[in-house]
Amino acid sequence: MPTRSDAAGNEKSYLRDMLTAQVGIVLEIGCGNGRLTRKYADLPRRIVAVDLPETLPRGDAEPLPESIVLAAASGLSLPFPACSFDHVIFSLSF
Repeated sequence: MPTRSDAAGNEKSYLRDMLTAQVGIVLEIGCGNGRLTRKYADLPRRIVAVDLPETLPRGDAEPLPESIVLAAASGLSLPFPACSFDHVIFSLSF
């Protein structure tokens, strides 16, 4: 599947409107290589970004900000207790 572009910056604008600086912890399901995650990484206190192991960024990828924690997990069976996050992002995951 081809990578989609957001030249107009609509994704980033929407995320910044949705997530304020007071947001605590965000769960992003289906983070893939972190393309979307990087767009809002400076807003929440912490981001837990999950995806299947084969889709997570490799060691040679551009380093992620310290606020991002990657975890290998399926969106169908998340390894977190209920109410662990302030927001959940689930975008373009299929």
